[in-house]
Amino acid sequence: MRSLGAAVHGLWKTLCRQVSASVIDNTDQHTLLPLPYAFIIPGDRFRECYNWDSYWIIRGLLACDLVLAAEHLVRNLLHLVDVWGFVPNGARRYYTNRSQPPLLSAMVLAVWSSSNDDSLLHDALPQLVRQHRYWNTGNKALRIRNAVEVVTLSRYHAELYTPRPESFREDMQLAAKASVSGREAAALFCDIASAAESGWDFSSRWLVGGESLQHTRTTRIVPADLNAWLYRMEKDIAAIAAHLGDTQLRDEYTARAATRLQAINTLMWSSADGCWHDLILRNASDTPNAPCSEQLSSTKIQPLSQNDTGADSPSYPVYDVEQRLGTYVSNWVPLWCGCAEAGSARAEAAVSGLKASSLVQLGGLLTSIYRSGEQWDAPNAWPPLVHMVIEAAAASGIADGRALADQLTDSWLHSNLTAWKATGHMHEKYDGYVLGGVGRGGEYEPQVGFGWSNGVLMALMQQKYHNAAQQL
Repeated sequence: MRSLGAAVHGLWKTLCRQVSASVIDNTDQHTLLPLPYAFIIPGDRFRECYNWDSYWIIRGLLACDLVLAAEHLVRNLLHLVDVWGFVPNGARRYYTNRSQPPLLSAMVLAVWSSSNDDSLLHDALPQLVRQHRYWNTGNKALRIRNAVEVVTLSRYHAELYTPRPESFREDMQLAAKASVSGREAAALFCDIASAAESGWDFSSRWLVGGESLQHTRTTRIVPADLNAWLYRMEKDIAAIAAHLGDTQLRDEYTARAATRLQAINTLMWSSADGCWHDLILRNASDTPNAPCSEQLSSTKIQPLSQNDTGADSPSYPVYDVEQRLGTYVSNWVPLWCGCAEAGSARAEAAVSGLKASSLVQLGGLLTSIYRSGEQWDAPNAWPPLVHMVIEAAAASGIADGRALADQLTDSWLHSNLTAWKATGHMHEKYDGYVLGGVGRGGEYEPQVGFGWSNGVLMALMQQKYHNAAQQL
């Protein structure tokens, strides 16, 4: 394990990039978005930084005591919010039609906990508020009936009604296979891009009424993990505001968090399954907000105005929902986000539900129990999901949770080590059934490198051995 830790530590320099002066001086001639600081690419085929990957890269950098490098990654993302109003999927112009799971506030606090530099919090707070607004306005916001009241929850909804530029051929082939055109094709393209926004591209989780990608209906689903991350973001914003003495913002986001938590635990929690399920819009006619003709024909992308304040509560229709039953790791992300108090009956039920889910296997933690052929399903085990569940179980306040966290930590470290000895690489994803097995599936060949895999490894080594640097 010492040799693996040393090798992964050395990979940070290999994966580090800087935007060239040519890109900065001639932005209209490049798809790469200018960034003020150096960044870490995931590996292999990727040449830009990515949104949610950055959280686990930052955790790894901090475990290696590379605090300034971690801060630079955060400041790059804050720069993107300043320019675009949100963090795009990745630092490419063609990614600015969508985002990825909202973990920016967690990144800010992770770096701040190592640096204790309040200037980072001062710079981050207004951008975090903008990022939060992005996820709670427009097509991403849904008004949901919750017993006698109406609450606002969020969904993935890319602002794209044409094929993804980076996957144009694949999307056109899918539309042809589905025999759709016009507005139906536009809705399919939107749902496919929205699945990419989720980070889970692709998965049976987003399929409705069929088992192939042409049945992707991401925008009909209200994800448990997304809303849990937003709950955590609201708590983070409140905590940062309190630390900086902004009591008005603290109170506003404390109230927002309480409202969302109540909705999550009322609508999504299943005591029978010991987890939080996604919701689905009940009526089949509840389809994505239909694109207008201008959206169908427009490919021009513009950043948000610096003066764009958004709208807190647009006048949307009210939807009825029901739980979408299925076994996915995302069902336990709310535990990581603090949706169950440590030591509570709900936390105990969640740990029991996870143990009974069949997701825990020899090689780690399956993404789902379904073999759809898509990469965000069985048999693949993805480092960020494994890490969130380990941390959630460890912090559950339940003895069985602590034991499960230790079990998963040991199996994951040994699987990474076994694969590294066999291949000489860290991989994007692994086989959850096989110790040292490498993951497969997806729109591209399995990748090595690999940013978030390295970050999870180093973070777990730090947790297990107290200080990863001492193992090098």
